[in-house]
Amino acid sequence: MKKGRCFVEERLKEGFYARFLGGFSLKFAGQEMLFDVNPQGKTMQLIYFLLKSGANGCEKKELLELVRPGEKDRKRRMNNFRQQIFRVRELIHDSYFPQGDYFVYQGNRCYFTLDYPLYVDTERLDALINQMRTKPVARQLCEEYCEAYTGEFLPVLGGEEWVALESAYYQNWYFTCLSQLSVCLKEEGKFEQLLRLSAAASQIHPYDEWQVVQIECLLALGRRREAQKIYEEAGEMFYNDLGVNALERVMASYPQESHFCPMARVMEKVKEGLDEEEGQKQGAYCCSYPSFMDIYRIRARMDEAKEEDSFLLLCTLSAEKGEWREDEGKEQMELFQKMLLKQTRADDVYTQYSKNQYLVLLSGAGKAGEELVISRLKENWKESGGRARVKFSVDKVERAH
Repeated sequence: MKKGRCFVEERLKEGFYARFLGGFSLKFAGQEMLFDVNPQGKTMQLIYFLLKSGANGCEKKELLELVRPGEKDRKRRMNNFRQQIFRVRELIHDSYFPQGDYFVYQGNRCYFTLDYPLYVDTERLDALINQMRTKPVARQLCEEYCEAYTGEFLPVLGGEEWVALESAYYQNWYFTCLSQLSVCLKEEGKFEQLLRLSAAASQIHPYDEWQVVQIECLLALGRRREAQKIYEEAGEMFYNDLGVNALERVMASYPQESHFCPMARVMEKVKEGLDEEEGQKQGAYCCSYPSFMDIYRIRARMDEAKEEDSFLLLCTLSAEKGEWREDEGKEQMELFQKMLLKQTRADDVYTQYSKNQYLVLLSGAGKAGEELVISRLKENWKESGGRARVKFSVDKVERAH
């Protein structure tokens, strides 16, 4: 914990420090820099991308693809790119940045600036991931990662593909570290530490059922009233926001009788907790993101064994013009979910990936099946009266080796 805090404090004293986790901010020598522009516009996207690239910069072609994705007219593409660069530099000038050159080219690479040091909060996560990749994942590294991970990557741009990939990357490592820590801390009886970690996870990713771990810790510590309160609040949130009470299904597997209860009754309670509710057996199976990760990995193994092809489908909803009101976005997500259930099979799986995204695993669909599903979703979305613009991104599940 101290290492992560020192890492940030040192970099606030000198040069630029960009924060992406849990929200965006940019500081120079501890003073926050403010931008008077749409945070979701292309101008800010270029700034986000360059800042995230850090001191190493990025290739020019990456920026071109960001500004005009899929544009084949080279002249139009370069003209638009030059206009965006001009707007970026104009915005930086109007935002009273320290004197210097910004959006700097050296060969084929581009840098936010070469006049001042540039640090990014995700550098700490990247350094820890590199260590965990080269040797068995150590407990200390897991603890440091969980302390350094303070929120979803750039949530203001969750619908953009490059942001979604970065967010999933850091989130996957967070869940991996936290899951390993959960096992160790439970075995050691360190429920206070696990309670703090699971409470933070529940705040950052409220729909991923870390409240169950919180409740388990509180019960182990004899704090039943607090456990009951979290259970009720989480259950209400799941039902109001997602239309399901996933927490109730999970907690049902914890038998409430004492350890003197007959074994047959314990097994009956366990099976009741495992059974899916009757009204939710049509269409794709809904689960939390950590559960989705496990199912994805199992599916990859099955595809390898059966020589089948499954596909991963990302559905991103956005407003046709401007930005959604919060209630309007929620309404469109609920409408899309209902349609998704009608157009998918019982052996498909889906999860709500973010506030405006669904992730669907099309099990053993094959290329033809994947194209058919997307075609049906597009057609039925119009027929169902959906007002949101929907972008479908698809990729094949890599078979396990």
